[in-house]
Amino acid sequence: MKKGFNLAEVLITLGILGVVIAMTLPSLIGKYQEKQWKVAYKKAYSGISQALLRVQQNGEFEDISNTYDVETDSGTTLVVSDAIGENFKTISKYFNTVKTCFDNNADECWVCEEGQSGYIGGGAPDWLGCYKTSYSFVDASGMAWYLYRNVEYPILVDVNGDKRPNRLGQDRFVMKFASKEGGNYDEHIDRIAPFEDYTMKVRWCPSGNCLYKTWLLE
Repeated sequence: MKKGFNLAEVLITLGILGVVIAMTLPSLIGKYQEKQWKVAYKKAYSGISQALLRVQQNGEFEDISNTYDVETDSGTTLVVSDAIGENFKTISKYFNTVKTCFDNNADECWVCEEGQSGYIGGGAPDWLGCYKTSYSFVDASGMAWYLYRNVEYPILVDVNGDKRPNRLGQDRFVMKFASKEGGNYDEHIDRIAPFEDYTMKVRWCPSGNCLYKTWLLE
């Protein structure tokens, strides 16, 4: 006579399986999301690089090297250029854009209060918030684009739009106008460059261990 499992044994086995699944599932989901973000980041970087190329080929790119100094509330001096914002708006025309926020309404295209944007003003924790006066737009794929400030070179993308986690180095990434010579406000701007890789908590990586350039090379 063959003996099967009794009810108690089955329940114990199912309980053990449940514990194992509960322990491993979050890790599997996390790795799946990370892979999705990596793929989306590469797509975003390729998309804006192609858009910049088309803007330049059509002679629509304004000279960024025409700069001026601005004093901040903290007493530091910023080198800025009004052409940066205009170029960002021109670049948006080369995306399949579904919404633009160029009229002091960046928060309508970009999650500000719940997300990280490298924001300094007001001393917000973890660099939350954004400048609502900045330019932002959303493309047809659902990616949100945000210019840190209309006169400074950092460009941010949120590869899944208004969906969480809205964290720099996870679903949000920082790029910039640059030249092969490495200048930020160079008259020979010829590319969009990713920010360097981060392993420590800094302004553009509040959570630490963020990856930018490396993801493009994998």
